[in-house]
Amino acid sequence: MSDTRQQHNRYQQETFDVQVDVFRQVIAKDIQERTRRIVAAAELMPNDRILDVGTGIGVLIPDFHFFGVTDIVGCDISSLMLAEARVRFPEIDFWCGDVIDLPHKFGPFDVIYFNAMFGNVCDQRQTLEAIRPRLTANGRIIISHPMGASFQAQLQRENSRLVPHLLPNLKRLNELIAGLTLRVHHFADEDQLYLCCLKQS
Repeated sequence: MSDTRQQHNRYQQETFDVQVDVFRQVIAKDIQERTRRIVAAAELMPNDRILDVGTGIGVLIPDFHFFGVTDIVGCDISSLMLAEARVRFPEIDFWCGDVIDLPHKFGPFDVIYFNAMFGNVCDQRQTLEAIRPRLTANGRIIISHPMGASFQAQLQRENSRLVPHLLPNLKRLNELIAGLTLRVHHFADEDQLYLCCLKQS
């Protein structure tokens, strides 16, 4: 029997709470370059509002700042990851929990990022249904992984409870967004990069 969303979130939280030290490690230069490409895919403007889902310790935040964006909300299931993020970026708003439950006071957003975590959500369709109304009229959603879909598949083989989903191919992606007034603006599934940009249709 599959976990309920509450059970799933509790398992995610417990798992990532003990991995803070892993995420403190220096990120390899090639991964940093792909991460910058991921952030750039949203064609950011300095006045954009960003929601960074699964922000962890705030890995993407320096790249947001590189493009001049300062209005950022970081959301994560792990309170210990967010404790680290708050120390690193005290000027940023953070919220602990499942993005489906994010209080409406934090929206709306011009860009919502799901970087290296979209395979971890309990229900991908339900997540997109919940966050799509949080977008502005010209809003974008970035779903990405700087190590690629094959790396995500390896993680799923190792622990399918932690990573219940693969990153969607183009056909599956269109199934996930059917009826949600979203369209695929850009899609790249490369050896070491998965990058999808959805826009309001």
